[in-house]
Amino acid sequence: MTVRKRLTLAVALAVAVAVAGASALTYVLVRNELRGQVDDALRERVQTVGLRVVGDVITGERILVGPPDPLGAAQGVTQVATAEGDAITLPDATVELPVTERTREAARREIGAYFSDETVRGRHVRVYTVPAQRIGYALQHGRPLDEVDASLARIRTVLLVITAGGIGLAVLLGLGVARAVLAPVRRL
Repeated sequence: MTVRKRLTLAVALAVAVAVAGASALTYVLVRNELRGQVDDALRERVQTVGLRVVGDVITGERILVGPPDPLGAAQGVTQVATAEGDAITLPDATVELPVTERTREAARREIGAYFSDETVRGRHVRVYTVPAQRIGYALQHGRPLDEVDASLARIRTVLLVITAGGIGLAVLLGLGVARAVLAPVRRL
């Protein structure tokens, strides 16, 4: 391989690594910011919700009751999980969040509050689980990550295009640098 090709390749590689690294860092920072906003909303919802577990007068099953959301139903699902692994939902609930062993540990107060990513009916959902005031119960609130995942997919595409363009530019710059550096040598 000629000196010119090696120099071109070295410059192109250096610029490509820098562009790819900057794109990867940008993606991670944006991802953390978007998911952090969802986490904050889940934390706030769990702190402000006023729920009670009561027995249904007709069926005797445990159900969840609480005040209506003043601005309409917030997107997401709220439920109480028991240490036995049962999910107690609001009467109008159409889905249940998964009650995992970790959820049961939170209900038994063996661990504290935590976030998890779950799949519910084929949808990516962020779930916040916190031990309830009453031992044996954990409060869970889950929210679909559809918007976050769609935004991240668009950002990923844009960053891949930017990275590809940056690599192309790096090759051109490498050629230019190699010509400039080797010009005095050619005159000899």
